[in-house]
Amino acid sequence: GGGGGGGGGRPQIVYDKAAGDFVINGKQRIKPNALRKLCRSPANDPTREINGLEPTDMVPLGKYAISIVWSDGHQSLMPYRAFVDGYG
Repeated sequence: GGGGGGGGGRPQIVYDKAAGDFVINGKQRIKPNALRKLCRSPANDPTREINGLEPTDMVPLGKYAISIVWSDGHQSLMPYRAFVDGYG
């Protein structure tokens, strides 16, 4: 791909299926259930632990948020500042 360096871009978020963690910018890690608890959707129950929860689709929305579709069918719009260390 190429492209410039520097800061100010959106965080890099990948799902490490082997570890069962989201990896943010190569260093911060967060479990799917921990991230899901931060979802503000009225359809989401933040007290619920979901067995085997993992993302099935992740789509960055500009520099401010990411859309995550979960294995249970729920979709979350997650602002980066809600879960990325030092962002925003």
